[in-house]
Amino acid sequence: MSDVKAEAEDTLVKALDHRERRSILRTIDLSGNGLRYSDLLGELGMSTGKLNYQLRQLEGLLEKTVDGKYVLTPLGKKAVALLGYIDEGLDNTYEVYLNRARSAQRSKLSPLARSMLKGLVVFDVFILLLWGYLGYIGLTEGAPTAVFIIILALLALGVAALFWLLRALKEAPDIIERWEQKIRS
Repeated sequence: MSDVKAEAEDTLVKALDHRERRSILRTIDLSGNGLRYSDLLGELGMSTGKLNYQLRQLEGLLEKTVDGKYVLTPLGKKAVALLGYIDEGLDNTYEVYLNRARSAQRSKLSPLARSMLKGLVVFDVFILLLWGYLGYIGLTEGAPTAVFIIILALLALGVAALFWLLRALKEAPDIIERWEQKIRS
């Protein structure tokens, strides 16, 4: 495959990787002769900051005409055609394959990150056991009430941390994607 084709594929896949960018491309395509910025804002209901960011990400797929309208470039038309091809013939029979693909993509947590999260889960369980043992010793030896309050607070924090770690282990790619979206906004 030539470098231009490989670069075009990479660019299109990256551009189409975001729902809002796909929506912008489709909206401009459906307009027929392009849309002004204010029209895009009204159609899409995005904040100005989000729209500005997404429009910058779509440079090369969109261009602004002299009368201020955003129109699709030839590369943008290929992107919309690709979206049309994806939509073509999709029905409920694809749901099984989509679920499988979604599941495989969610598990793309790097082995190092997965190992670190598992290590933190084990460490947290160890700490919880240690605090529980200290609470037991305090109970049998007659420790002051303040010690029990502190140990109960530490146990509650440890349990909360354990649930968060288990959730992060299960949903880490989704959590990371949400953080990235918050940073971009």
